[in-house]
Amino acid sequence: MTLTAMPRTARMVVPSALPERDRKPECIPAGHLKGKRVGLRRDRFWVSWDVITDEWAKLLEADGASVVFWRAPIGKGSEAIAAGGADFEEFLSSIDIAVIGLCNCGSCSMWAVHDAVGALEQGLPTVVVATEQFEPLVRTLAKQSGHLQVRLALLPYPLEGQSEDYLRGIARQHYSAMLDTAGAVRR
Repeated sequence: MTLTAMPRTARMVVPSALPERDRKPECIPAGHLKGKRVGLRRDRFWVSWDVITDEWAKLLEADGASVVFWRAPIGKGSEAIAAGGADFEEFLSSIDIAVIGLCNCGSCSMWAVHDAVGALEQGLPTVVVATEQFEPLVRTLAKQSGHLQVRLALLPYPLEGQSEDYLRGIARQHYSAMLDTAGAVRR
């Protein structure tokens, strides 16, 4: 038996920038908070995020904003997700600024970025909140949607399982950075 050499070919894939036609405009800054309605998007996974957004709601209201909460119906079947889509559209139409979180695992990051893209496509100033561990994933997901420079506020990892006092401290410690990321102006 004779072996003949098979020609070897390789295909090299060179990373390139997203085509111009697929790039989305940059997110507009939030501007002055006073008198604005800030939407805080929650999910059904992270108790820590509920505590942080409760604390941020108090701080936002102290800065003259009003707060609207919305809880995403993640993982509840196609009927709940379809109803959640209509609820989400209503939520977006009721706010001036979107704070979308929490990106703290793979699936919740995908859903949060999905909702952030929805807010961005409505022209809303939007900030995505993630734990440091999931920053690369969130940036990749946003880029896949054409949002090369998503406004991303980072919180430490881990949050879940921490005491309420610790979480409220983290919320207060990162509040100004979240506002800066959103392009918000206090008072």
